[in-house]
Amino acid sequence: MEYRKLISFGKSSYVVSLPKSWIRQNQLKKGDLIYVDESGSNLLLKKEESKELVEKETTISIDGKSRLWLFREVCSAYIRNNNKIILKGNEIKNRIKELHEIIQHFIALEIMEQSSERIVARDFLNMDSVSIIELLHKMDLLARTMFKEASTAPEGENYENLNERDKDVNRLYFLLYRVVLYYLEHPLKIMKNFKSNASEVLGWYFVAFYVEAIADEVRRTIRYSRLIKKDSKICIPISSLLNELEDYYIQTMKSFLNKDLNLGLELSEKRDSFINKINQLEAESAKMPVLNNVVSHLRTLTANIHNLGGVVYTLI
Repeated sequence: MEYRKLISFGKSSYVVSLPKSWIRQNQLKKGDLIYVDESGSNLLLKKEESKELVEKETTISIDGKSRLWLFREVCSAYIRNNNKIILKGNEIKNRIKELHEIIQHFIALEIMEQSSERIVARDFLNMDSVSIIELLHKMDLLARTMFKEASTAPEGENYENLNERDKDVNRLYFLLYRVVLYYLEHPLKIMKNFKSNASEVLGWYFVAFYVEAIADEVRRTIRYSRLIKKDSKICIPISSLLNELEDYYIQTMKSFLNKDLNLGLELSEKRDSFINKINQLEAESAKMPVLNNVVSHLRTLTANIHNLGGVVYTLI
């Protein structure tokens, strides 16, 4: 960080010199316009931006690749802010439905052109208008709903609903990840649009990361618990534990939203009590092998909520 002395200029103006390295980096010269934007007690300086929209695009060959491979490749292109994604190959005509389903996993990505040899998908998102906090709130609400449905029906009556809600959480997470990368590439916009800084945006990303992971584990827990007979007595402690984990999650999110460091630290002490209860369930797994999978995902779920709390007292 450099320091510059404020110089009086005339009776009503002040002048501060700009670092030569910044002038060179931005290819500025005498007479060029520099924008000055107020953000609270801060002033943001930036060079005149081109009015032309710079569109990024990438082309993906689909031939010989599995569905999962292609999903990951499209996901990578989407998150890295490619506005146009072109899928091409000789297999297009035989995999139309599969490719459409992959594209539907990403918010605002629409098919604009299609032929027997290529599919063009693009979005027209204005990244400056997408709120990270709003996306995070939506993810949180979906995760809370998933907890509620899981704890009231651990036998899996709502599994299809849980599965769809989990997909919605994933879609929001992919978009949020994309927006975070965009803002980290344009740090001045963080201060202008959020009155925040890069470290706080990084904290928001980690919160989103754990909320998405928590939603996954709720779904996976029910995926296996539904294989247990409905009249089994073990469903009662599973339901009770999920109910307690729901409250653990809600309180942890409360500590994040309120930036309550003490509550975050206090909640971190609860992990061991949950582990003890999970160990008691594990003791029953010898009689019911499928319970091993339920126990495994309950452990991971507990760890993710605990790690979410860690974001509160390390980054927020």
